[in-house]
Amino acid sequence: MYEPMLAAMGTKADLEREGYFFEPKLDGTRALCYVNSTMKFINRRGHELTERYPEFSFRDQIKARSCVLDGELIVYDNRGNPSFHLLQKREQSKTSIAKFLSIQHPATYVIFDILELEGKELLSTRLDERKKIMHSVLREGHHLQTIVFTKDGRKLWSVVEQRKLEGVMAKRSNSYYEPGKRSDAWLKIKALKTVDCVLLGYTSEIRTISALALGLFFGDELRYVGRVGTGFTEKYLGELHSVLDGMPAEAPPVASYPNEPPITWVRPELIAEVEILELTRDKHLRAPSFRRLRNDKDVRDCVIEQLE
Repeated sequence: MYEPMLAAMGTKADLEREGYFFEPKLDGTRALCYVNSTMKFINRRGHELTERYPEFSFRDQIKARSCVLDGELIVYDNRGNPSFHLLQKREQSKTSIAKFLSIQHPATYVIFDILELEGKELLSTRLDERKKIMHSVLREGHHLQTIVFTKDGRKLWSVVEQRKLEGVMAKRSNSYYEPGKRSDAWLKIKALKTVDCVLLGYTSEIRTISALALGLFFGDELRYVGRVGTGFTEKYLGELHSVLDGMPAEAPPVASYPNEPPITWVRPELIAEVEILELTRDKHLRAPSFRRLRNDKDVRDCVIEQLE
């Protein structure tokens, strides 16, 4: 099994880099696909997702006896944009209704890299060559796509902003694939300022869940960085409360926090992605808005360096 290569944070200045490919950053779940007589989809945390996507019957569109592909599982909304909200309905539901959901919210696997072909590792093959190999063995069709890419980062950025997508990935064309490593050969340039936080607990001053308490790791120390009370639907809050109610914490997972309103603490095992305006001087989140829960990352990824 391979670990996916990870990206370092970039800025809009990186859109001008020479010798880079630029791809849209998709709002989905990263998954490696292991192909032989069948296909197996494994997410970043090593969990198999195959049974959740019965519509993925595109094995005959992969012209190889065996290979390993890297891509993103996405569900398109009615505007043609990737919707993580719709994808969550697929990933958080019981596999017993996967067939029904595959019709209601069909998914697409968008491939952007190939790690192995016919038993031969391609990790030390340049990205531009891997792209050529990838396209030679794939035939796009229903539920299977290859990522679009360009050498014009600014032009892609204008499309991303217009369509309100997550951002742009910049990848050095002569780079190798480095499993499990966060490399500056790959850069993620966010159009939206988002941050993945550890969900610490919740307050209940107005409704069952009024706000979620959030934390980030500063080195090895988990610290409180604020709370988020917008971006939810009432239905979602009810579903979330049933989850949090089953994971109480015996003690606060952080050393320092505001006393009012009281926080119902939970085990720090879930990740909340929030959109923010900025990070304040005292290292709190300014004007956060909840976007989603993430199950494709580890809580140790929730570090302050995301914002610095």
